[in-house]
Amino acid sequence: MIPVIDAFKCNGCAICIKFCPPKVMGLVKKKAVIINRMCEECGICADVCPIDAVDFELEHYSTVEANTDAYVKKR
Repeated sequence: MIPVIDAFKCNGCAICIKFCPPKVMGLVKKKAVIINRMCEECGICADVCPIDAVDFELEHYSTVEANTDAYVKKR
């Protein structure tokens, strides 16, 4: 899931921008923004945000498990 930035919480500190591995974040009107198409969905921006302005959740385990079942060989 692509991280979502709460513009009301974001104070423009730019810590998330400094830690973004693909460097697809920036500031617009002193608020953090993400270029969604280029986001690698790593969640680092959410981890480093000191005020929890970035919301990021991984997929539920059941969804991931269903996707990986196709790759398991049955003996």
